[in-house]
Amino acid sequence: MTMLDNRRSELAVTIIIIILSGASVSFLILGSLDIVSYGTFRDIALIPTVIAIFAIGISARKKFQRLSNRLFVGMAAGAIATLALEVFRIPGYLFIGWIPMDDMIMLPGMLLTAKAETIMGVREIIMQSGMPMNFFIPTFDALVAGALWHFWNGATFGIVYSLFIGKGRWWYGLIWGFVVEIGMMLAPWLIMMKGPFGFQHMDGYNIFVMTLIAHLAFGAVLGILVQRWKKHDGSIFELKRITEVGVG
Repeated sequence: MTMLDNRRSELAVTIIIIILSGASVSFLILGSLDIVSYGTFRDIALIPTVIAIFAIGISARKKFQRLSNRLFVGMAAGAIATLALEVFRIPGYLFIGWIPMDDMIMLPGMLLTAKAETIMGVREIIMQSGMPMNFFIPTFDALVAGALWHFWNGATFGIVYSLFIGKGRWWYGLIWGFVVEIGMMLAPWLIMMKGPFGFQHMDGYNIFVMTLIAHLAFGAVLGILVQRWKKHDGSIFELKRITEVGVG
């Protein structure tokens, strides 16, 4: 295989990983739209894509060392950056109420373990999500499942960032955090809960402001870690350019 063929293969695998990474956030999007049930998506898409991403990353260590490094750096940086997000998110819903519920750990955990269906319909839970989450009795398996999903979701956003940006400058992470924030503000479950950008909650700006701060913190930590841990420069755009002009 020529160097150009190798780069084309690397680009193809990179695109596959990015697509697989989208399964995590799609779990809430597709489920809330009633396109597929949460349990079905968990079994046929969410769990298999987690396994596939790890398998690709490990198997690519020899042939696509740069790609493997980008993948695992993004994964680790994204998971750690989620801790920075939690510094603001947890007080946001637990103490000051600017976020109406624990929608990133407890709710996904209930949906993953089918606890939600034992209480009321999933759509009704989302629609009535202004109620405190202690209305539901937290179970250990739901908390574990929700935490695993939440940090894996952060890891997948880190993977996509790492594959797209390469090393980049640390503040690119701030831009990525803002992009993620806008996506969340227009997510179906938030629109059903409190309207786009959460304008139906409290004074109208509370959800947006709190989650924006949280996502900017996520992006800053992600950008710093990816910049420090990456072993190689370049990005998916460089790979695309090389394959187009035929430079090996």
